[in-house]
Amino acid sequence: MKILTLYLLLLISSLSTGQTIKKLPTNNRTSDSTEIINLLKQVYKWHDNNQNKLIDFDVIVKDSFQTALNYLSFNKTFEAIKKTNFFSTSFINNYKKIADRINFKLTTAHPKYPNEINFAYQDADPWTYFQDDADKYWETFKISNFVLSTDKASLKWNVKIKSWTSEKYAVKFEKENGFWKLSYLEGFDIDKYYK
Repeated sequence: MKILTLYLLLLISSLSTGQTIKKLPTNNRTSDSTEIINLLKQVYKWHDNNQNKLIDFDVIVKDSFQTALNYLSFNKTFEAIKKTNFFSTSFINNYKKIADRINFKLTTAHPKYPNEINFAYQDADPWTYFQDDADKYWETFKISNFVLSTDKASLKWNVKIKSWTSEKYAVKFEKENGFWKLSYLEGFDIDKYYK
């Protein structure tokens, strides 16, 4: 009750001075669900707008062999992901671990990896598992297995485009400092795809 009263006082005060209020963290389940779905859509809009210029795990190729991770490219993508403020600390740490694991595998491999599909992300987009582009797919998400607690949430999504239906794709969220962040995308599961 005290928080609601304080919030109303701040709202009235800001309206009279013409200032805007920064959104306060919420614990409301309906609001949390809406916030999570909106975050999911924002993440995928961001990815769609940037996927051609921000490569997840670009590799260096020499003499037809993949020899290392291109850390120049990776760092550009990594910094952009952090700046979005969409992703939790655990997602960001996992993303870096994947890069380091890929680099380790490529730099220590004997024999070297040929320049072909060696990792799951080279066969399909790890953000979606799609092999082809799908226009504004986030607008047609079908959500299933939605589970929500006070500070964690999970769901699966898929899309149907014409006669094709995608596989269900797992996503997790967690609250950091009172705000929902994306903490897991199935295509970046380090133990499942990047052993």
